[in-house]
Amino acid sequence: MSTVLETFNEIFKDVEFDKNLYKLILHSNIKLITKNENKNFFGGQLIGCYVVKYTYYDKDEFFSYVFDKDSEEIEKKLKTISTLNQSFKISFDSINLTCFYIAHRFLTNNKLSKKEQLEYAAEILNYFNYRTLLVICSNYFIYPISEEEALSLFERLSNRYIIKKVKNWNEYCQYRSNEYLESKQIVLLKSFRNDDELPNAINDLFIRTKDTLKNIYREFIKLQEDDNSIGIRKSTLNDLEGKEVIVDNLHSAEKYSNILVSSLSDKNNFIRSDYVNVTLSIIKNISYKHINECLELFYEYSHKDSKTFNETQQLLTSIIINTLSYIQKHNLHVKEGASIIKILNMITGVLLYSRKTNVEINTLKQQLSNHIDKIYKVSTKKKLSSKVKPNLRNAFYVYVLIRTFAD
Repeated sequence: MSTVLETFNEIFKDVEFDKNLYKLILHSNIKLITKNENKNFFGGQLIGCYVVKYTYYDKDEFFSYVFDKDSEEIEKKLKTISTLNQSFKISFDSINLTCFYIAHRFLTNNKLSKKEQLEYAAEILNYFNYRTLLVICSNYFIYPISEEEALSLFERLSNRYIIKKVKNWNEYCQYRSNEYLESKQIVLLKSFRNDDELPNAINDLFIRTKDTLKNIYREFIKLQEDDNSIGIRKSTLNDLEGKEVIVDNLHSAEKYSNILVSSLSDKNNFIRSDYVNVTLSIIKNISYKHINECLELFYEYSHKDSKTFNETQQLLTSIIINTLSYIQKHNLHVKEGASIIKILNMITGVLLYSRKTNVEINTLKQQLSNHIDKIYKVSTKKKLSSKVKPNLRNAFYVYVLIRTFAD
Protein backbone atom coordinates (compact mmCIF):
# COMPACT_ATOMS: atom_id res chain seq x y z
CA MET A 1 0.00 0.00 0.00
CA SER A 2 1.35 3.45 -0.89
CA THR A 3 0.61 7.13 -1.51
CA VAL A 4 -0.59 8.56 -4.82
CA LEU A 5 2.83 10.02 -5.63
CA GLU A 6 4.70 6.82 -4.78
CA THR A 7 2.33 4.74 -6.89
CA PHE A 8 2.57 6.98 -9.95
CA ASN A 9 6.33 7.32 -9.63
CA GLU A 10 6.51 3.54 -9.88
CA ILE A 11 4.04 3.33 -12.79
CA PHE A 12 5.81 6.04 -14.81
CA LYS A 13 9.39 5.33 -13.75
CA ASP A 14 10.41 4.72 -17.38
CA VAL A 15 8.73 7.86 -18.76
CA GLU A 16 10.65 11.06 -19.56
CA PHE A 17 8.64 14.20 -18.82
CA ASP A 18 10.12 16.25 -21.61
CA LYS A 19 9.25 17.95 -24.88
CA ASN A 20 8.71 14.62 -26.65
CA LEU A 21 6.04 13.61 -24.15
CA TYR A 22 4.45 17.05 -24.49
CA LYS A 23 4.23 16.55 -28.27
CA LEU A 24 2.55 13.17 -27.80
CA ILE A 25 -0.01 14.73 -25.45
CA LEU A 26 -0.58 17.59 -27.89
CA HIS A 27 -1.11 15.16 -30.77
CA SER A 28 -3.43 13.05 -28.61
CA ASN A 29 -5.48 16.15 -27.80
CA ILE A 30 -5.74 17.08 -31.47
CA LYS A 31 -6.92 13.57 -32.35
CA LEU A 32 -9.57 13.68 -29.64
CA ILE A 33 -11.06 17.06 -30.48
CA THR A 34 -11.08 16.45 -34.26
CA LYS A 35 -12.63 12.98 -34.06
CA ASN A 36 -16.05 12.59 -35.73
CA GLU A 37 -18.52 15.22 -34.48
CA ASN A 38 -16.07 16.34 -31.80
CA LYS A 39 -14.53 18.51 -34.54
CA ASN A 40 -17.73 20.52 -35.03
CA PHE A 41 -18.33 20.75 -31.30
CA PHE A 42 -14.88 21.94 -30.22
CA GLY A 43 -14.60 24.19 -33.28
CA GLY A 44 -17.69 26.23 -32.42
CA GLN A 45 -19.69 27.73 -29.58
CA LEU A 46 -22.87 25.66 -29.88
CA ILE A 47 -23.71 22.79 -27.56
CA GLY A 48 -26.24 19.97 -27.53
CA CYS A 49 -26.61 19.56 -31.29
CA TYR A 50 -23.63 17.25 -31.83
CA VAL A 51 -23.32 13.58 -30.88
CA VAL A 52 -20.16 13.65 -28.79
CA LYS A 53 -18.85 11.02 -26.43
CA TYR A 54 -15.79 9.71 -24.65
CA THR A 55 -15.43 5.94 -25.01
CA TYR A 56 -13.33 3.13 -23.61
CA TYR A 57 -11.43 3.20 -26.89
CA ASP A 58 -10.46 6.84 -26.30
CA LYS A 59 -9.30 5.99 -22.79
CA ASP A 60 -7.27 3.01 -23.93
CA GLU A 61 -5.72 5.03 -26.77
CA PHE A 62 -4.71 7.80 -24.35
CA PHE A 63 -2.67 5.44 -22.18
CA SER A 64 -1.27 3.33 -25.02
CA TYR A 65 -0.44 6.14 -27.49
CA VAL A 66 0.95 8.71 -25.07
CA PHE A 67 2.59 6.48 -22.47
CA ASP A 68 2.76 3.05 -24.15
CA LYS A 69 0.93 1.55 -21.18
CA ASP A 70 -2.13 -0.62 -20.65
CA SER A 71 -5.06 1.14 -18.97
CA GLU A 72 -6.15 -1.96 -17.08
CA GLU A 73 -2.68 -2.49 -15.66
CA ILE A 74 -2.55 1.11 -14.48
CA GLU A 75 -5.95 0.82 -12.80
CA LYS A 76 -4.85 -2.39 -11.13
CA LYS A 77 -1.78 -0.67 -9.66
CA LEU A 78 -3.84 2.32 -8.53
CA LYS A 79 -5.81 0.00 -6.27
CA THR A 80 -2.70 -0.27 -4.06
CA ILE A 81 -3.09 3.38 -3.03
CA SER A 82 -4.02 3.54 0.64
CA THR A 83 -4.13 7.32 1.16
CA LEU A 84 -7.07 8.08 -1.15
CA ASN A 85 -10.70 6.97 -0.88
CA GLN A 86 -11.19 4.62 -3.81
CA SER A 87 -14.95 5.16 -3.82
CA PHE A 88 -14.48 8.76 -4.99
CA LYS A 89 -15.71 8.60 -8.58
CA ILE A 90 -14.00 11.76 -9.87
CA SER A 91 -10.85 12.05 -7.79
CA PHE A 92 -9.97 8.34 -8.04
CA ASP A 93 -10.60 8.12 -11.77
CA SER A 94 -7.47 6.78 -13.48
CA ILE A 95 -7.35 9.44 -16.18
CA ASN A 96 -8.05 12.33 -13.83
CA LEU A 97 -5.32 11.19 -11.45
CA THR A 98 -2.89 10.62 -14.31
CA CYS A 99 -3.49 14.08 -15.78
CA PHE A 100 -2.81 15.71 -12.43
CA TYR A 101 0.32 13.62 -11.86
CA ILE A 102 1.68 14.46 -15.33
CA ALA A 103 1.03 18.16 -14.66
CA HIS A 104 2.96 17.79 -11.41
CA ARG A 105 5.94 16.18 -13.18
CA PHE A 106 6.06 18.91 -15.82
CA LEU A 107 5.83 21.67 -13.22
CA THR A 108 8.68 20.20 -11.19
CA ASN A 109 11.01 19.30 -14.05
CA ASN A 110 13.97 21.65 -13.60
CA LYS A 111 15.27 20.78 -17.05
CA LEU A 112 12.35 22.73 -18.51
CA SER A 113 12.09 26.50 -18.55
CA LYS A 114 9.35 28.16 -16.48
CA LYS A 115 7.41 28.86 -19.67
CA GLU A 116 7.71 25.23 -20.82
CA GLN A 117 6.64 23.90 -17.43
CA LEU A 118 3.39 25.88 -17.55
CA GLU A 119 2.78 25.22 -21.25
CA TYR A 120 3.25 21.45 -20.91
CA ALA A 121 1.21 21.26 -17.71
CA ALA A 122 -1.60 23.21 -19.37
CA GLU A 123 -1.68 20.74 -22.27
CA ILE A 124 -2.29 17.72 -20.05
CA LEU A 125 -4.95 19.67 -18.15
CA ASN A 126 -6.49 20.45 -21.55
CA TYR A 127 -6.99 16.72 -21.99
CA PHE A 128 -8.64 16.57 -18.58
CA ASN A 129 -11.01 19.39 -19.61
CA TYR A 130 -11.73 17.97 -23.08
CA ARG A 131 -12.69 14.65 -21.58
CA THR A 132 -14.73 16.22 -18.78
CA LEU A 133 -16.64 18.36 -21.27
CA LEU A 134 -17.38 15.38 -23.55
CA VAL A 135 -18.60 13.19 -20.70
CA ILE A 136 -20.82 15.81 -19.08
CA CYS A 137 -22.20 17.04 -22.40
CA SER A 138 -23.20 13.51 -23.46
CA ASN A 139 -24.88 13.03 -20.08
CA TYR A 140 -26.95 16.21 -20.26
CA PHE A 141 -27.78 16.14 -23.96
CA ILE A 142 -28.58 12.45 -24.33
CA TYR A 143 -30.82 13.24 -27.29
CA PRO A 144 -29.11 15.88 -29.47
CA ILE A 145 -31.12 19.00 -30.28
CA SER A 146 -31.24 20.79 -33.64
CA GLU A 147 -28.69 23.43 -34.60
CA GLU A 148 -31.51 26.00 -34.56
CA GLU A 149 -32.28 25.12 -30.94
CA ALA A 150 -28.57 25.18 -30.08
CA LEU A 151 -28.26 28.64 -31.64
CA SER A 152 -31.27 29.87 -29.68
CA LEU A 153 -29.70 28.46 -26.52
CA PHE A 154 -26.36 30.16 -27.17
CA GLU A 155 -28.02 33.52 -27.85
CA ARG A 156 -29.92 33.16 -24.60
CA LEU A 157 -26.73 32.88 -22.51
CA SER A 158 -25.49 35.98 -20.73
CA ASN A 159 -21.96 37.34 -21.10
CA ARG A 160 -20.99 35.85 -17.74
CA TYR A 161 -20.51 32.51 -19.54
CA ILE A 162 -16.93 31.98 -20.67
CA ILE A 163 -18.10 30.40 -23.93
CA LYS A 164 -19.51 33.82 -24.88
CA LYS A 165 -16.06 35.37 -24.46
CA VAL A 166 -13.99 32.81 -26.39
CA LYS A 167 -14.20 31.58 -29.99
CA ASN A 168 -15.10 27.95 -29.31
CA TRP A 169 -15.21 25.09 -26.78
CA ASN A 170 -11.57 24.28 -27.49
CA GLU A 171 -10.60 27.73 -26.24
CA TYR A 172 -12.98 27.29 -23.31
CA CYS A 173 -11.04 24.20 -22.17
CA GLN A 174 -7.71 25.95 -22.64
CA TYR A 175 -9.01 28.91 -20.63
CA ARG A 176 -9.95 26.56 -17.78
CA SER A 177 -6.48 24.99 -17.80
CA ASN A 178 -4.63 28.31 -17.67
CA GLU A 179 -7.02 29.70 -15.08
CA TYR A 180 -6.39 26.66 -12.89
CA LEU A 181 -2.61 27.01 -13.15
CA GLU A 182 -2.93 30.62 -12.01
CA SER A 183 -4.98 29.63 -8.97
CA LYS A 184 -3.82 28.54 -5.51
CA GLN A 185 -4.14 24.90 -6.64
CA ILE A 186 -0.75 25.11 -8.35
CA VAL A 187 0.84 24.74 -4.91
CA LEU A 188 -0.70 21.29 -4.51
CA LEU A 189 0.14 20.38 -8.11
CA LYS A 190 3.79 21.14 -7.48
CA SER A 191 4.09 19.28 -4.18
CA PHE A 192 1.63 16.47 -4.95
CA ARG A 193 2.09 15.11 -1.41
CA ASN A 194 -1.15 16.15 0.26
CA ASP A 195 -3.45 13.22 -0.56
CA ASP A 196 -6.11 14.59 1.78
CA GLU A 197 -6.47 17.71 -0.36
CA LEU A 198 -5.96 16.05 -3.75
CA PRO A 199 -9.64 15.02 -4.19
CA ASN A 200 -10.74 18.63 -3.64
CA ALA A 201 -8.15 19.86 -6.13
CA ILE A 202 -9.33 17.44 -8.82
CA ASN A 203 -12.99 18.13 -8.10
CA ASP A 204 -12.30 21.85 -8.31
CA LEU A 205 -11.29 21.66 -11.98
CA PHE A 206 -14.01 19.13 -12.80
CA ILE A 207 -16.80 21.14 -11.16
CA ARG A 208 -15.88 24.32 -13.04
CA THR A 209 -17.03 22.67 -16.26
CA LYS A 210 -19.81 20.64 -14.65
CA ASP A 211 -21.41 23.77 -13.17
CA THR A 212 -21.10 25.58 -16.49
CA LEU A 213 -22.95 22.84 -18.35
CA LYS A 214 -25.50 22.44 -15.56
CA ASN A 215 -26.35 26.13 -15.83
CA ILE A 216 -26.47 25.99 -19.63
CA TYR A 217 -28.81 23.01 -19.45
CA ARG A 218 -31.07 24.94 -17.07
CA GLU A 219 -31.24 27.66 -19.70
CA PHE A 220 -32.17 25.02 -22.25
CA ILE A 221 -35.04 23.81 -20.06
CA LYS A 222 -36.26 27.41 -19.74
CA LEU A 223 -35.95 27.75 -23.50
CA GLN A 224 -38.21 24.75 -23.98
CA GLU A 225 -40.69 26.02 -21.44
CA ASP A 226 -40.81 29.44 -23.09
CA ASP A 227 -41.15 27.81 -26.49
CA ASN A 228 -38.50 30.14 -27.92
CA SER A 229 -36.87 27.47 -30.04
CA ILE A 230 -36.54 28.23 -33.74
CA GLY A 231 -36.73 24.57 -34.72
CA ILE A 232 -39.88 22.46 -34.97
CA ARG A 233 -40.30 19.89 -32.24
CA LYS A 234 -40.43 16.32 -33.49
CA SER A 235 -43.08 13.83 -32.42
CA THR A 236 -42.12 11.92 -29.30
CA LEU A 237 -43.01 9.00 -27.04
CA ASN A 238 -42.57 8.64 -23.31
CA ASP A 239 -40.09 6.07 -22.10
CA LEU A 240 -40.07 4.21 -18.78
CA GLU A 241 -38.99 7.25 -16.81
CA GLY A 242 -41.27 9.69 -18.60
CA LYS A 243 -38.51 11.18 -20.73
CA GLU A 244 -39.24 12.08 -24.32
CA VAL A 245 -37.87 9.77 -27.00
CA ILE A 246 -37.80 10.96 -30.61
CA VAL A 247 -38.95 8.19 -32.95
CA ASP A 248 -40.27 9.75 -36.13
CA ASN A 249 -37.26 10.10 -38.43
CA LEU A 250 -34.88 7.40 -39.59
CA HIS A 251 -31.90 9.74 -39.55
CA SER A 252 -32.16 9.61 -35.77
CA ALA A 253 -30.87 6.02 -36.02
CA GLU A 254 -27.29 7.32 -36.07
CA LYS A 255 -28.00 9.43 -33.02
CA TYR A 256 -29.42 6.49 -31.07
CA SER A 257 -26.66 4.11 -32.12
CA ASN A 258 -24.10 6.63 -30.88
CA ILE A 259 -25.92 6.82 -27.55
CA LEU A 260 -25.84 3.03 -27.30
CA VAL A 261 -22.17 2.69 -28.24
CA SER A 262 -21.18 5.43 -25.80
CA SER A 263 -22.73 3.38 -22.97
CA LEU A 264 -19.90 0.86 -23.51
CA SER A 265 -17.51 3.33 -21.89
CA ASP A 266 -18.47 1.89 -18.51
CA LYS A 267 -19.66 -1.60 -17.59
CA ASN A 268 -22.15 -0.40 -14.99
CA ASN A 269 -23.52 2.05 -17.52
CA PHE A 270 -24.00 -0.58 -20.21
CA ILE A 271 -25.43 -3.30 -17.95
CA ARG A 272 -28.40 -2.05 -15.95
CA SER A 273 -30.23 -4.51 -13.69
CA ASP A 274 -33.53 -2.62 -14.01
CA TYR A 275 -33.37 -2.97 -17.80
CA VAL A 276 -32.52 -6.66 -17.49
CA ASN A 277 -35.70 -7.07 -15.43
CA VAL A 278 -37.75 -5.29 -18.11
CA THR A 279 -36.23 -7.63 -20.69
CA LEU A 280 -37.32 -10.62 -18.60
CA SER A 281 -40.88 -9.32 -18.60
CA ILE A 282 -40.86 -9.47 -22.40
CA ILE A 283 -38.73 -12.56 -23.10
CA LYS A 284 -40.09 -15.20 -20.76
CA ASN A 285 -38.03 -18.32 -21.48
CA ILE A 286 -34.70 -17.07 -20.20
CA SER A 287 -33.19 -16.46 -16.76
CA TYR A 288 -31.69 -13.32 -15.26
CA LYS A 289 -28.42 -15.20 -14.87
CA HIS A 290 -28.27 -16.06 -18.56
CA ILE A 291 -28.98 -12.51 -19.76
CA ASN A 292 -26.59 -10.90 -17.32
CA GLU A 293 -23.82 -13.34 -18.18
CA CYS A 294 -24.32 -12.72 -21.88
CA LEU A 295 -24.16 -8.93 -21.40
CA GLU A 296 -21.01 -9.20 -19.30
CA LEU A 297 -19.28 -11.42 -21.86
CA PHE A 298 -20.39 -9.10 -24.65
CA TYR A 299 -18.95 -6.11 -22.78
CA GLU A 300 -15.65 -7.86 -22.01
CA TYR A 301 -15.29 -9.04 -25.60
CA SER A 302 -15.89 -5.52 -26.96
CA HIS A 303 -12.99 -4.25 -24.82
CA LYS A 304 -10.39 -6.82 -25.86
CA ASP A 305 -8.90 -4.51 -28.49
CA SER A 306 -9.80 -1.92 -31.11
CA LYS A 307 -10.83 -4.63 -33.61
CA THR A 308 -13.42 -6.19 -31.29
CA PHE A 309 -14.66 -2.73 -30.27
CA ASN A 310 -15.26 -1.79 -33.92
CA GLU A 311 -16.93 -5.15 -34.53
CA THR A 312 -19.23 -4.53 -31.56
CA GLN A 313 -19.98 -0.99 -32.65
CA GLN A 314 -21.02 -2.16 -36.13
CA LEU A 315 -23.31 -4.83 -34.73
CA LEU A 316 -25.07 -2.48 -32.30
CA THR A 317 -25.47 0.14 -35.01
CA SER A 318 -27.02 -2.45 -37.33
CA ILE A 319 -29.57 -3.42 -34.68
CA ILE A 320 -30.74 0.17 -34.24
CA ILE A 321 -30.76 1.07 -37.95
CA ASN A 322 -32.59 -2.09 -39.05
CA THR A 323 -35.15 -1.85 -36.25
CA LEU A 324 -36.07 1.78 -36.98
CA SER A 325 -36.04 1.07 -40.71
CA TYR A 326 -38.46 -1.83 -40.28
CA ILE A 327 -40.82 0.28 -38.16
CA GLN A 328 -40.96 2.98 -40.82
CA LYS A 329 -41.29 0.69 -43.81
CA HIS A 330 -44.20 -1.20 -42.26
CA ASN A 331 -45.96 1.83 -40.77
CA LEU A 332 -46.07 0.40 -37.28
CA HIS A 333 -48.01 3.14 -35.55
CA VAL A 334 -47.74 3.73 -31.84
CA LYS A 335 -50.27 5.76 -29.91
CA GLU A 336 -49.01 8.93 -28.26
CA GLY A 337 -47.97 8.32 -24.68
CA ALA A 338 -47.39 4.59 -25.13
CA SER A 339 -44.73 3.18 -22.81
CA ILE A 340 -41.49 1.72 -24.09
CA ILE A 341 -42.64 -1.70 -22.85
CA LYS A 342 -45.70 -1.62 -25.12
CA ILE A 343 -43.58 -0.51 -28.03
CA LEU A 344 -41.07 -3.30 -27.42
CA ASN A 345 -43.79 -5.91 -27.05
CA MET A 346 -45.09 -4.91 -30.46
CA ILE A 347 -41.62 -4.86 -32.04
CA THR A 348 -40.65 -8.15 -30.40
CA GLY A 349 -43.67 -9.96 -31.77
CA VAL A 350 -43.03 -8.75 -35.29
CA LEU A 351 -39.24 -8.73 -35.49
CA LEU A 352 -38.22 -11.74 -33.42
CA TYR A 353 -40.99 -14.25 -33.87
CA SER A 354 -42.85 -13.51 -37.10
CA ARG A 355 -42.01 -15.74 -40.06
CA LYS A 356 -42.70 -12.84 -42.40
CA THR A 357 -39.81 -10.80 -41.10
CA ASN A 358 -37.76 -9.29 -43.93
CA VAL A 359 -34.40 -10.49 -45.18
CA GLU A 360 -32.41 -7.72 -43.46
CA ILE A 361 -33.84 -8.55 -40.04
CA ASN A 362 -33.32 -12.27 -40.50
CA THR A 363 -29.73 -11.66 -41.57
CA LEU A 364 -29.19 -9.43 -38.56
CA LYS A 365 -30.64 -12.04 -36.21
CA GLN A 366 -28.25 -14.63 -37.63
CA GLN A 367 -25.30 -12.25 -37.27
CA LEU A 368 -26.27 -11.64 -33.66
CA SER A 369 -26.53 -15.38 -33.00
CA ASN A 370 -23.10 -15.93 -34.55
CA HIS A 371 -21.62 -13.11 -32.49
CA ILE A 372 -23.01 -14.46 -29.23
CA ASP A 373 -21.68 -17.90 -30.17
CA LYS A 374 -18.26 -16.37 -30.77
CA ILE A 375 -18.02 -14.47 -27.48
CA TYR A 376 -19.00 -17.58 -25.52
CA LYS A 377 -16.38 -19.68 -27.30
CA VAL A 378 -13.69 -17.02 -26.79
CA SER A 379 -14.56 -16.29 -23.16
CA THR A 380 -15.83 -19.57 -21.74
CA LYS A 381 -14.68 -22.15 -24.32
CA LYS A 382 -18.26 -23.41 -24.20
CA LYS A 383 -20.88 -23.84 -26.89
CA LEU A 384 -24.40 -22.63 -26.27
CA SER A 385 -27.17 -25.23 -26.50
CA SER A 386 -29.60 -24.94 -29.39
CA LYS A 387 -32.40 -24.53 -26.83
CA VAL A 388 -30.89 -21.55 -25.04
CA LYS A 389 -29.40 -19.72 -28.02
CA PRO A 390 -32.59 -18.33 -29.68
CA ASN A 391 -34.04 -17.02 -26.43
CA LEU A 392 -30.70 -15.53 -25.40
CA ARG A 393 -30.35 -13.82 -28.77
CA ASN A 394 -33.88 -12.41 -28.56
CA ALA A 395 -33.32 -11.26 -24.99
CA PHE A 396 -30.10 -9.52 -26.00
CA TYR A 397 -31.88 -7.84 -28.93
CA VAL A 398 -34.64 -6.54 -26.68
CA TYR A 399 -32.18 -5.41 -24.00
CA VAL A 400 -30.25 -3.39 -26.59
CA LEU A 401 -33.44 -1.60 -27.61
CA ILE A 402 -34.36 -0.90 -24.00
CA ARG A 403 -30.84 0.35 -23.22
CA THR A 404 -31.05 2.67 -26.23
CA PHE A 405 -34.53 4.14 -25.99
CA ALA A 406 -35.33 4.02 -22.29
CA ASP A 407 -32.20 5.66 -20.86
